[in-house]
Amino acid sequence: MEPLADKLRNLRKAQGLSLKQAAARIGCAPSYLSMVENAKLDPSISRLKRIAEGLGSTIVELFQEPDGGEVVMRRHRRPRASFGRSRLRIEILAPPLPNKAMDARLAIVSPGGGSQGDYQHPGEEFGLVLEGCLELTVEGKAYQLSEGDSFYFQSRRDHRFFNPGDKDSVILWVNHPPSW
Repeated sequence: MEPLADKLRNLRKAQGLSLKQAAARIGCAPSYLSMVENAKLDPSISRLKRIAEGLGSTIVELFQEPDGGEVVMRRHRRPRASFGRSRLRIEILAPPLPNKAMDARLAIVSPGGGSQGDYQHPGEEFGLVLEGCLELTVEGKAYQLSEGDSFYFQSRRDHRFFNPGDKDSVILWVNHPPSW
């Protein structure tokens, strides 16, 4: 799989955008985007979301290979991504099908990890805490979730997440439409 930094640079260049133009679209400094594209900076999840959207993509698309026509996603073949700064690992659960109406993933959030800021996007989200705990904040209201708890909300609302516990949190997370 192509490294994230290269994928972002190639996506920007395929659209004929300079660093300055892309940064203006994303809402960041050109120097920040340059550091991300050169793998010198690990963006938080909320920042990567803004970068992906500014380049007309989603986080899921950044980590998936083109459609192979698969129906089943075998555990050992799942695309995986790690976000060191956010202390988050993602495993994509759904094959990359054309015109997919939702995305599903496992989010493994290490203690102290999270989105590192609010973000929002079109659509809706559902999640189920499979292991550990999660603090989910939607429009400033914090919810403490434990194993077996679930959530659902409209994704246009400002939201963020954080693992306040002392062990990894594992969350089954579903977005409609694919936007993460």
